[in-house]
Amino acid sequence: MIASQDAKSLKVGAKVKNKGLFKGNMSINQIIIVILLGLLVVLMLVPILFMIVSSLKSNAQILGNFWGLPSPAKWGNYSEAFNSIWRYIINTLVYAVVASVLVMLLSALSGYIFAKKEFPGKEMLFLMMLAIMMIPGILTLIPSYVLYESMNLTNTPWVIIISAAAGGQVFGTFLCRSYMSGLPSELFEAARIDGASEMRVFWQIVIPLSLPILATLFIMQSVGVYNDYIWPLLTIQDSSIQVISVGLTQFTKQFGITDVGTQFAAYAISSVPLILIFSFGMKYYIQGMTQGALKM
Repeated sequence: MIASQDAKSLKVGAKVKNKGLFKGNMSINQIIIVILLGLLVVLMLVPILFMIVSSLKSNAQILGNFWGLPSPAKWGNYSEAFNSIWRYIINTLVYAVVASVLVMLLSALSGYIFAKKEFPGKEMLFLMMLAIMMIPGILTLIPSYVLYESMNLTNTPWVIIISAAAGGQVFGTFLCRSYMSGLPSELFEAARIDGASEMRVFWQIVIPLSLPILATLFIMQSVGVYNDYIWPLLTIQDSSIQVISVGLTQFTKQFGITDVGTQFAAYAISSVPLILIFSFGMKYYIQGMTQGALKM
């Protein structure tokens, strides 16, 4: 009996020891993961920190002490850069907001129809829309330019707004359809029984319930319009209605390649709107993406 009890106690002790080793190994693995993630974050932040530090330097400081801190800091670089690019930033924000709102409304409407309505050829039409996503945008660049040129829309704000609203429809419809298909159909039927019209159902039920995915779509579309370079460069020649991505290149030509500090200041200022968008909309962006992924 004593021997058997000793054997059992040894087994229990071995199990406890093994569990402790397992927990210790898990802790070591977690520490390694945290270190690797921290290293990746540092590597991602290095270019941003380098841009901010260089934006406060003069040409002499950059050429004489490339890796050193600004001494003294030239805060005037930011005022000089802002005076040169503020119009480009406002133009781009207007284009991005208007185009993103249009994408939200049209994608919500088409997504609701594909998710909750039945009509002949619905699945085939949806598959054809998805097939458009497989076509690289660069292949349609010249045909799109010829189309907008024939409609006399080039060198106008509408060439950016309409093209962005039309180009974002396919992916927006896909997101909205995937999200809205998970909404309970009984809720819509109850509203119709109470006498609500389809328009009222859409505006008072579908839109409020779909705010997370619509916010996600707004952020993604706004960032896409804000960062677009090729299309505005091709279609807009008037500097007064140009976007920030192209405006920064004109800014470089204006001040010359040697004015590096002011260039970096302009890059830093132009990134502020995107930082604000993600700061205030990150909660809804993550919520919409996770809920949409679970309902696909």
